[in-house]
Amino acid sequence: MATKLEEAVAQRLEPWSAALGADRPVYTNHVLRVLSFCDALAGRTSGNTTAPSTREEFLTAAVFHDLGAWTANTFDYLAPSIDLAREWLTANSREDLIPLVVTMIDDHHKIRRAHGAEVELFRRADTIDVTAGLRRFGMARNDYRAVLDRYPATGFRPRLARFAAERTRAHPLSPFPMVKW
Repeated sequence: MATKLEEAVAQRLEPWSAALGADRPVYTNHVLRVLSFCDALAGRTSGNTTAPSTREEFLTAAVFHDLGAWTANTFDYLAPSIDLAREWLTANSREDLIPLVVTMIDDHHKIRRAHGAEVELFRRADTIDVTAGLRRFGMARNDYRAVLDRYPATGFRPRLARFAAERTRAHPLSPFPMVKW
């Protein structure tokens, strides 16, 4: 039985099922891991009313943060992802969240600390997942493994490697355009 969070993520990703194709479960689990890591870093559990995963800005940023890689078919996906999030928030009368969600998406691959507590929390959660837990920002290994057991990363890193290889062949001087200082 799907949780409320899993249902919310699945519903939001539904319009892009065709673009995600066979990668839909790969991306869905990445989104769910990022949200779970946000909760863990904030010291909350999923479903807790104060957990980041229950907040619209985190849910929206997580669903859309990398989606542009599939919808725009590019590894330079920040702008397309931001556009998708902005459109979704506008269509759902949540324009008030656009500045924060845009910053969360735009800065989620910053090398240095991001400005703003929500932005930094989201950046750290995504970093935990992208680095396969090598960088956990104090999160216990058992907590990391529990999230991974629930939402396996099967296929995620190989897909990232394919995206990176394609980008590097096409743009050898700019292989990772989403990374910022």
